Amino acid sequence: MQLPTDRYLPVDGLRLRYWLEGSDGPNLVLIHGIGGAVDVWRKQFAQLPHTHRVLAVDLPGCGRSAIPPVYPPDTLRLLAAAVRGVMEAVGMGAATIVGSSLGGAVACEFAFRWPEMTSSLVLIAPAGMTHQVAWPLRLMTVRGVGEILTLPDRTRTAQALRQCVADPDSVAEEDIDRAFAMATLPGAQTAFLRLLRTYASIRGLDHGELQRLQAGMQTIQAPTLVIWGGQDRILPVTAATTALTKLPNARLIVRSESGHLVFVEEPAWFNATLAEFVAAPEEMLARLQLQPAMSLSLHKSGSVWQRIQVQPRLRLAAATALTVLLLAGVQAARQREW
Repeated sequence: MQLPTDRYLPVDGLRLRYWLEGSDGPNLVLIHGIGGAVDVWRKQFAQLPHTHRVLAVDLPGCGRSAIPPVYPPDTLRLLAAAVRGVMEAVGMGAATIVGSSLGGAVACEFAFRWPEMTSSLVLIAPAGMTHQVAWPLRLMTVRGVGEILTLPDRTRTAQALRQCVADPDSVAEEDIDRAFAMATLPGAQTAFLRLLRTYASIRGLDHGELQRLQAGMQTIQAPTLVIWGGQDRILPVTAATTALTKLPNARLIVRSESGHLVFVEEPAWFNATLAEFVAAPEEMLARLQLQPAMSLSLHKSGSVWQRIQVQPRLRLAAATALTVLLLAGVQAARQREW
């Protein structure tokens, strides 16, 4: 398929890349997750611009957007403000804000800061609901280890993308090529690690930031659809209960056969569901409320920390031991080089 044209404009001193397609219909804004770019939404741009005006933005430091000098303590505000700046520059008013993973947290930040610009919310396995996150991401926060684990490599890029889906075949070679091209851009690895380390550590996502974000979520009145893959190996589907508790006007759909990126694995279903929600959000939420609640018990196909109740100290000890082994291997390799 032919991809949208890359466009660029300055927002708060940063040159940001974006895609904008469609001229009629409701406004949609698509926000990718950490390590992502507008390219992750290519299956949405193949269909939705026929009936919607669709905007996607490379967040600062991601994809082909400029890297900020620093990621400040209120980085979610910086990212949300970047999205707002692009919306204003292209003349887009209120929109349905769609966020995946980190983009879900950015969408929540956007919604409680600028409710007048938020018609409704769609959150796909959003960050900010739990401190739990996949162990590879936790290990990447360790100095030295993260630099090794994120060295650009096409095979590693393919593995990382396929960890985000339940069906590896849903990730095309084209997706891998484009993601690898982004990973090899100057400064991309450093920017990814700086952004990750702003909010995460070996213990998971920062508790203080979670509390701040969730307090803001409680003020969001916009209709909110939460979508989660039942086989998510990055963020546990059990965290959806937090979204339903903290967001006043939210309902949940769990896609039991999908992973972290439902919109990549099930684009036809996702695009149709998104269009239906945008057309009549309150009606869809009302229908979902009448359906039997889906159990969010731990899924047998989930990751280890979803299936096994491990004491936090043991988790930390195991991660520390693995870190030590990795560092020892790196040191040994350096010695062999000499």
